[in-house]
Amino acid sequence: MSSDASAFTWRRIRDSLDAYAPQSLASRLREALAPLRSGSIHASRLKQAQNAVKDLLQAELGPWYIESGLPLGNEVLGGYCWCHSFFNQNPPHRTMDVDANIQLMLEALERIRSFLYALDGVYQAARRQLELAADDKALRAKALAEGLVRTVDLTAETTSCEETWYQVAQDAMSWCIEAMGLPLSDATQEQLDTAFVFTSWIAPPPEVLRDAAARVAEVAV
Repeated sequence: MSSDASAFTWRRIRDSLDAYAPQSLASRLREALAPLRSGSIHASRLKQAQNAVKDLLQAELGPWYIESGLPLGNEVLGGYCWCHSFFNQNPPHRTMDVDANIQLMLEALERIRSFLYALDGVYQAARRQLELAADDKALRAKALAEGLVRTVDLTAETTSCEETWYQVAQDAMSWCIEAMGLPLSDATQEQLDTAFVFTSWIAPPPEVLRDAAARVAEVAV
């Protein structure tokens, strides 16, 4: 993510979290999926319904959904797959009931939203430590490094290090820097892009993670 693209992204994401109204969204989803309550459900009807739901989510949900890189059906977080969750669950859990399928979507959205709230808790704690450090650069760097480590740890735990989980971690670290009131300069972005070496299915060793976070923090503060 470039520094321009990420500028104030977290602020928009965080400010939009509280505005989410699941009951209102459920009502709109029931309207969009009403045609599936009657007649036979075949592939073309499901595709039309799926597109209608995707358009609705883009229109109704705020930056926490649109700008986080974590829409419904993403492969890392939420536990929802358009191919195998949308009226096509694996037996014996498959259901063609509209309300049951809406509930599955709402539960997945809440898991995504809960993760973003948890990130905010990490960021706020790190920012408090940064503010306590005042003008002490070493302590400020330590506060940021600890925030970055906790950000990666939380992301690894929440995603179970699924394939490409580190893309979420990289965005989350950029948000961490922004949330702490620090500029995401080109030099900081370069360190973020090069200091951390992530792979799918496994979290980085703690000592490697701490070393990478310290290198980024030294530049960022």
